[in-house]
Amino acid sequence: MTTNKWLKYFIYAGIFVIPFIPWIVASSSYFPFITGKGFAFRLIVELIFAAWAVLALRDNSARPEKSWVLYSVLILGAVDILATIFGLNPYRSFWSNYERMDGLVTILHLVAYFIVLISVLKDKMKWFYLANVALIANVYIALYGFLQLAGKAQIHQSAARLDASLGNSAYLAVYVLFMIFIAGYLLFLTWSKNKALAIFYIVMMVLDIVVLYYTATRGAILGLIGGVFLTCLLLAIFKSGVTRKIAGAVVILAIVLVAGFYSIRNTDFVKSSQVLSRFTDISLSGGTAGSRLMIWKMSLQGFKEHPVLGWGPENYSMVFSKYYDPGMYGQEPWFDRSHNIFFDWLINAGLLGLLAYLSVYISALYYLWFGQKKKEEEKVFTSSLVAKSLLTGLFAAYFFHNIFVFDNLISYILFFSVIAFIHFLSISKDYEKEKTLAVKKDYQVKKKNNDEIDLLATGGAIVIVIVLLGCLYYVNYKPYQVSVNLIRAIATGTTQADNSLKIFQQVFAADTFGSGEAREQLISMTMGVLNDSKISNETKTAFVNLTGEQIKAHQIHFADDARSNLLFGSYLSALGQTDAGLVFLKKAEQESPKKQQILFELGGAYIRKQDAANAVRVIKEAYDLDTNYVEARKMYAIVSLMTGQTKLAMELLAPIKNSPDYYNDDRFVNLYQQMGDKKDLQEINLLRASSTKK
Repeated sequence: MTTNKWLKYFIYAGIFVIPFIPWIVASSSYFPFITGKGFAFRLIVELIFAAWAVLALRDNSARPEKSWVLYSVLILGAVDILATIFGLNPYRSFWSNYERMDGLVTILHLVAYFIVLISVLKDKMKWFYLANVALIANVYIALYGFLQLAGKAQIHQSAARLDASLGNSAYLAVYVLFMIFIAGYLLFLTWSKNKALAIFYIVMMVLDIVVLYYTATRGAILGLIGGVFLTCLLLAIFKSGVTRKIAGAVVILAIVLVAGFYSIRNTDFVKSSQVLSRFTDISLSGGTAGSRLMIWKMSLQGFKEHPVLGWGPENYSMVFSKYYDPGMYGQEPWFDRSHNIFFDWLINAGLLGLLAYLSVYISALYYLWFGQKKKEEEKVFTSSLVAKSLLTGLFAAYFFHNIFVFDNLISYILFFSVIAFIHFLSISKDYEKEKTLAVKKDYQVKKKNNDEIDLLATGGAIVIVIVLLGCLYYVNYKPYQVSVNLIRAIATGTTQADNSLKIFQQVFAADTFGSGEAREQLISMTMGVLNDSKISNETKTAFVNLTGEQIKAHQIHFADDARSNLLFGSYLSALGQTDAGLVFLKKAEQESPKKQQILFELGGAYIRKQDAANAVRVIKEAYDLDTNYVEARKMYAIVSLMTGQTKLAMELLAPIKNSPDYYNDDRFVNLYQQMGDKKDLQEINLLRASSTKK
């Protein structure tokens, strides 16, 4: 067998393994549902891309054909590179972190994956096999979801929303969303040719729809409804005969079902359903939708500040900090995504990034509807109106989902696979002839300049192998080992503090992008060690010293990170190093001036420093940002009591005096005891006793 054939088989093997990546849960790694999948994808892509690069040097037919789909993907990658270079934190933009495994490094791997796909999958049967392999992998995911539904497998993210091996209900939802449309596409291809396969596709569609429903992910469910509606609407408009009638009936049925659901939205049946009730919950003023609107407003402000290339990939946390809306006090404390595909790209790479991303959709849809030039006998596979409508419906469903969530590695893989397939559909009808001519021409060139060609291919292969080894080590092996060691350090805990310390030292010695998250864990571990009387002072000192070193090291790449500065300031202040803590807390305040959590910590530090004036000033500022925030009200009342402003404190507490928020808060009990305030202490005790009787 020739070298070229071995290279091709190796590439095919890698491509056909990728659909099984969603199975991976690296339980020994930090963020096991994310890191295992991320490193596996990077590893496989690096291997097959290197093999393809060598093959492309040796065989002209293994090189990608030109199309605007290819150009749009390359432009997207190029814009992301520029946004990273000129962004506010290039290090974070390139590497991302374990929680997301995103950033420029992932985009580059996706572009490489796309290039490999369009270069080696140049006939319809290979694509057919790849789609079927993806559905075979989907069987495991769907069954996993059903086991969770039956209570036979653990749900990881929430109490009831299925997440399978993806660890996140939204990630599972977009995965099965793709699979439903892929199964529908394959069903169309095989309905009249292979009944057994057709039944398999129907079964998978039904299973995936059930799983999608129980993920309770509104964006994906509405996306599916909208995608199916659009597919059928296109068929009802442009198709004829029985297909038009069926499609029209589905369109009418969809409208009736949506209208029917709206009419019964307030019934007990809907309200008692954990899934359906989420759809009645949709509101522009509160809940998830309300927080989304606030985030999007912050994102718009961030975009206006850096409109051309944005803030750089993975830098949304800086926008969130700087333009934080105080009304978000009841939501998650930190967001690193805008949960909207438009704003994510506007922040990550500016207007150029958004246009580049949208150009991928536009070019793909153009080729899907107007750019196909396949041979007549392949039209059913590539050019049928049904096929076009299904893929258009998939794009619509996916795009709608991303208006409310954000991409992850698995959805990216599926998206890039679909657009690579559409690129394949745009290959010219004379491809086989062109391939034959290219091979003949290549043979003639080789015959004429054989030594020069062989020397070029050999030299190129050596360079490719060297680069590959570097990527395998620095992009995959080192950071993966750090994630494993980080879990070991955490799991070892304070019971074996010395051993945990050694592992943490190994983690930081590796100097990878994982050091950022490791420092957060180190601080938590250090506080635990300091509070454990069984641990020696020598070990405690070693932990404190290591933490101090890493706080300094963190400033090299993340000096502008409000969350980290808040963490470090709180840690140092709790350690008794109030002045040092204030330095970080003030930096955090500068980066996020409206974040109440930061102002609370800053006020606490001033109290420890016995700086009553600044403590009151800062806590009052937090309260004034949003007077509906009960914690801010209580904090303001506490500092008022501590500074002798009893009348002001009572005015602040009056609206919540009969609320558990007040009388179950031990801070007031301790404060009244210190002040010798028997009256208010007795009042709290009476309120507690009364609530217990109820």
